Amino acid sequence: MSTNQNKRELLRQKRKAQQRRKIYLTALIIIGVLVVFGLFAILPKLISKPANYGSGQGFALGDPGAPVKVVAFSSYYCSHCKSFSESLEKEFVKNYIEKGKVYYRYVNMASNNEQSKNAAEASYCAADQNKFFEYKSLLYIYASATDGFSTENLIRYARTAGLDAEEFEACMLSDQYAETYIVDRRYAQSVGVTATPTFLVNDQLVYSTELISTVEYFLSK
Repeated sequence: MSTNQNKRELLRQKRKAQQRRKIYLTALIIIGVLVVFGLFAILPKLISKPANYGSGQGFALGDPGAPVKVVAFSSYYCSHCKSFSESLEKEFVKNYIEKGKVYYRYVNMASNNEQSKNAAEASYCAADQNKFFEYKSLLYIYASATDGFSTENLIRYARTAGLDAEEFEACMLSDQYAETYIVDRRYAQSVGVTATPTFLVNDQLVYSTELISTVEYFLSK
C-alpha cells in the first residue's frame, strides 16, 4: 500500500471515529435531557407529603365530629373515579380531613357482573382490617386487567397492600360480605345517586368539580 493510500485510510478511520464520538455525545445529551425532564415530573411527588390513610376506620377517614360530612359514591370501573382516587383525593385528605374539617366515607357502587361483586366483597374484607384506602388503590389499578377481580388476584392484592393475607382470604371465602353491595346500592338510590363519582356533602349531592366549593360553603356557614 502506498503512502498516499495509507494517509487516505487513516483519514477515513479518523472521520469514522469522529462520527462515532458525535453519535455517542448526541445520545448522552438526549438521555441527560430525558433524565432531567423525568426528575421534574416525579420530584413533586417525591417531596410532597403523602396522604395519611393510617387513621382509616373501615370505609371512613377523619373525625366523626367534623363540621362537614362527605360520602363518596364511586366505582372501580369508572375512569373519573380512578382519577379522583389517584390524585384529587390525596390533596383532599391532606387539606380537609387531616385538618379536622371533613369526615369522609367511601361507598363502592358495584355493578351486577361477578368480578365487580368480588371487588365489593374484598373492599369490606379490607375495611375489616382498616386498610381499605390502601387496598382500593390496587383495585383501581387492576380493574381493567383480565380476571383483575378474581378471588385469587384479590387475595394477592391484599398481601401487596400490607393486609393480613390469611385473615383476608378467610373473610373472602366465608362469603359474609357477598351481598353487601346491595345495601350500598340501596343507600345510594335513597339519596338520589345516579352516576359516579358523586359526593354527598352534608345533605347536598355534587360532582367532583363542585366538591371543594361545596365543602368551603358549608365550612363558611
